[in-house]
Amino acid sequence: MSHSGARVYQITVLGLILAASSGCSWLHHGSRAKCREPTIGANAKNLPPLKVPAGLDTPDTRNAVKIPPLTEPEHPRGLKDPCLSRPPSYKS
Repeated sequence: MSHSGARVYQITVLGLILAASSGCSWLHHGSRAKCREPTIGANAKNLPPLKVPAGLDTPDTRNAVKIPPLTEPEHPRGLKDPCLSRPPSYKS
């Protein structure tokens, strides 16, 4: 094999490796397939406060995120709704 033929072969192999390692997420980009993420049901419960052993200080919770209680029922997600962890499309 000539020097230029070997170079073309190396570039082709590198391109195939890059294409194979990119995964198949580009096949599903923007698709409206059903989300396969686990859902958190309405029966989810808050855990009790942290119990600190005797002799240790409790953690400082002054800057903790306060989550307000849900005052209206959760809207059911449709079969074609995107996953919540997937960012929205920026296309208009």
